[in-house]
Amino acid sequence: MESKFSKDNLIARWLDNRLTDDEKEALQKSGELDDLKVVIDDIDTWQVEQFDVEKGLENLKERKKRVISPTTPKPKLVTNWLSIAAGIVIFISVAFFAVNYFLNTDTVIETTIAENKNVTLPDGSIIKLDALSSISYQEKDWNANRNIALTGQAFFVVTKGNTFKVTTATGSIEVLGTQFNVNATNNTFEVKCFEGKVKVSYSKDSEILSKGQAAVATQNTLLKSIINTNKPNWMNGFSKYNKSKLMVVINDLQKYYNTTITLPKKYHNLEFTGTITHKNLNKALQTLSTSMEIEYIVDDTSNVTFQ
Repeated sequence: MESKFSKDNLIARWLDNRLTDDEKEALQKSGELDDLKVVIDDIDTWQVEQFDVEKGLENLKERKKRVISPTTPKPKLVTNWLSIAAGIVIFISVAFFAVNYFLNTDTVIETTIAENKNVTLPDGSIIKLDALSSISYQEKDWNANRNIALTGQAFFVVTKGNTFKVTTATGSIEVLGTQFNVNATNNTFEVKCFEGKVKVSYSKDSEILSKGQAAVATQNTLLKSIINTNKPNWMNGFSKYNKSKLMVVINDLQKYYNTTITLPKKYHNLEFTGTITHKNLNKALQTLSTSMEIEYIVDDTSNVTFQ
C-alpha cells in the first residue's frame, strides 16, 4: 500500500509540475507516465452535449401535472360528508326499528292462581279472564284486525264490527259480534255460545254454534251439545264436570287455590261427575273425596296428598 501511495503521490506532483529531475526520471522509467499521457491526450477529444433549456422546462411542467398532492381539501370534505351521511342513515334505521318495535309489540295480559281479570279492548269488547290464563293482541289497527291469542279460559263479549278471531294452541273461533266462552286449558278445547253465532275450527273439522250450543274437541272432531245457562259456570264460582278425568279436576283445583295437590297415578284416569266450588278449598276436597271414596291429608304448608 505504501508503494501505491508513493506512485500516486508522484503522479499528482507530476500533474502539478512539482517533481525534481530525479523523480521525473524515476517516474519515466516505471512506465506509469505513459498510460497517463494517453488519457490526457484523449480528454481533448471528449464532447458534452449542449443542454436544451426550453425542452427541459417543458418536461418539468409535464411532470408537475402528474403529481397529486396526498392531502387536498376536497377528499377530506367528501370523507366528512360521507361520515355524516352514514351516521344519519344509522340513526334513521335505529329510530325506525324502535318505533316499529314498540308499535307492533303485543299487549299481554295474564292472571295468576285464583285471580280473575276484566279486560276492555279498544273497540269496547270485554274479556273476562279466568285464573292462570293469558291473552295477547296488537292494539295498532285493532279495529281492522281483531285477533286475540288465548291460553287458558276466558269469556268474551264482542261488539259488532269486523271479524273477531280467537286463536288457541288447539283450535280457533271466529265471530262478528256475540258472547261466548273458550276453555283451552291443558288438552281441553271447548267453546260455548251464549249470544249470536260463532264458528269453531278444530283440526279438519268446523261447526257453527248458535246461542245455547257448545262444542268440545274429541278425537279430532267437534262434538256438539246443549247448554242451559246464561254465562259460564266459572264466572259463578264453580266448575261442573261430567265424566271428566280426575286429573283434570285436580289441575283445576290447583288453578283456583294456592296449593299443591298430589294424586297417585293409579287415580289419574278415574272419572268424576259433579260440581266443585272455587271459593272453599276444604269443601271442594270433601266433595271430591266423598264422591271418589279416596282419602286425603293436608300438611302444615296446606299442600294436599290423596292416599
